[in-house]
Amino acid sequence: MQKQLADGLILRSLSEGHASDREGLPEIYADVNCENDPDLIKEGARSWTRDLMDGHPTVTLDDIFVIVDPAQDNRVVSATLLIPQTWRYEDIEISVGRPELVATYPEYRGRGLVRALFEAVHERSAALGHQVQVITGIPYFYRQFGYTMAVDLGEHAYYPLAKIKPPKPDYQPAFTLRPATGDDIPNMMRWHSEMARNRLLTEVKSPEVWRYEAFGRSRSSFTCVEYQIIVDAQGQGVGYLELFVLLEGDDEIRCSGYVVGAESSYLETFEDTMRGIKDWAQTTFNMAPPFVIFGCGLHEAIDMLIEYSESGHVLKREYMWYIRVPQMIPFLKHIQPVLEQRLEGSGAQGYTGELKIGFYDLTGIRFAFERGKITGIEPISGKDGYDISFPWHLFWNVVFGQHRPDEIREVLPDVWATGKGAVLLEALFPKRKSWLKGLT
Repeated sequence: MQKQLADGLILRSLSEGHASDREGLPEIYADVNCENDPDLIKEGARSWTRDLMDGHPTVTLDDIFVIVDPAQDNRVVSATLLIPQTWRYEDIEISVGRPELVATYPEYRGRGLVRALFEAVHERSAALGHQVQVITGIPYFYRQFGYTMAVDLGEHAYYPLAKIKPPKPDYQPAFTLRPATGDDIPNMMRWHSEMARNRLLTEVKSPEVWRYEAFGRSRSSFTCVEYQIIVDAQGQGVGYLELFVLLEGDDEIRCSGYVVGAESSYLETFEDTMRGIKDWAQTTFNMAPPFVIFGCGLHEAIDMLIEYSESGHVLKREYMWYIRVPQMIPFLKHIQPVLEQRLEGSGAQGYTGELKIGFYDLTGIRFAFERGKITGIEPISGKDGYDISFPWHLFWNVVFGQHRPDEIREVLPDVWATGKGAVLLEALFPKRKSWLKGLT
C-alpha cells in the first residue's frame, strides 16, 4: 500500500519493494529507540528488525510500514509494523495484532505521522481478522489511538543469584539444566498448555513459532531467548525455562518462562533451577549477574519461594499491556461460551433478566439472560438505567481480569454498581491472572 501525506511525505509498506526502505528501517530503530544505548544494543535493534523482515513466522512485508521523505533521498523518517499472533481467552482463541517498534526522527515529530501509521496498522490488522490489538509502550501515549492499559506486563519478581551459596563438594543436584532441542518442542508445548489452564490470557504458539522463538532468531537480537530444559536425575525433562540472552551492559538475567509439568513441582525444582541459572550465566557469559528477574504471570509458588528467600522481592506494582478492542459486541459474543460457563455454579446461576453496562458517553451494552444462558449482547444508548458504568475504556480492565469494579471505584467513585450488577460482573468477569510475553 502507498499513501501521500502532507509535506510531500509518503507512507508505504515494505511490500512496495523499495530497497532504501529495507536499508533504512533497521537504522531508524537503532537511532531513535536506542539513541543513548551502547552500540551492541543498537545492533540488537537492527538484528531484531532484520529478523522481522526475513524469516519471521507471522510477519510479512505487507505488515511493515514506513514513512519516507522523497526530498531527503527517500529517507525513512517514521515507521512501525504489525506482528500477528494468537492468544487465548481461557480456552477460546483470539486473533491478535501487535504494533511494535514505533519510531520517528525528532525533526519530523508533531506532524501526525504516528497517527497515520496507526491508521494503516489498524486497517491492516482488521483485514487480517484480528479481534484485538495490543502494544507495549510509554505511559498514556497510545490511549489516543483507542488503547487502554489492562493486563500485567514486565518485571514481577527479583531473585538474588548472588546469595546462592556454593554447594557442598559431594552435592548431587536432583535437577539440572540443558539446552532445548527441536525434539523438546512437543513437551514444551504440553507443559505450556498445562500452565495456561490456570491463566486467563495466554499465548497460543504453533510448532513453527516455537521453533522460531527457540532457534530462529539472530543471536545478536535483543529479543533472542534461550530455552533450557529442567532435567531430573534420570535425565527426564520435567519443565523448561525461557531466558533472555544478555547483552553488553546488562546486570541481570530475565526469565519470562519457568514452567514445570506434572512430572515434578516448583517446590522440588526451585533451588537446583536457580543454581542452574547461575551456572548457565557463568558458563555462557563468563559472569553471573546479581539477580534473575521474573516476568508476570508465572506460578504462585515461585512468588512465595522468592518472597521468603534472603533478599528476594516480589513487586506489588507492575507495568501493563495496552489493549484495544475495536469491535466490542463481536468480541463479547466470541467469548460468550466462557461467560456462560462462568455463570454455572456462581451466585447468578440460572439467572433470567438483563445487565446494562454504560460508558458515560450515552452508549452502552445490554446482556440478556435466559435461565443462565446469554441470549443476546447488543448495543444500547441513553443516559440512565445502567447497572454499572465505566469511563475511559476501564470496562476492559474487568473483562481481562485485571481489576474488580469495586477496586476501580476506590479511585473513581463514578464506577458504581447496583447489587445485581455487582453479582453478575463478579460471575462473568472474575479477577484472574494472565501470562503473556507476546510474540516479537
